[in-house]
Amino acid sequence: MQNEIHNILLKLSSKSVMTRRQAITELRAYLYHKDAYLARLSLHYVSEHDPSHTVRVLAKRAFYDIGQPPTDSTWERTHTF
Repeated sequence: MQNEIHNILLKLSSKSVMTRRQAITELRAYLYHKDAYLARLSLHYVSEHDPSHTVRVLAKRAFYDIGQPPTDSTWERTHTF
């Protein structure tokens, strides 16, 4: 599972908007697993910092689908390293 998530995350860092959109739809299937913290973390980052509005909305919608909407304070608490 981790290798599959890693390959999808590589797509998420693509320059192409269509590739990033496809990566988000593929990551949605993995958000329900407890070991998918890296997928949730990456989608949270994309939902705040992606230059494309469409990609940001898709990433936010993925969190709402699993019942955990991203909050503004989560990023600061999680990434203080």
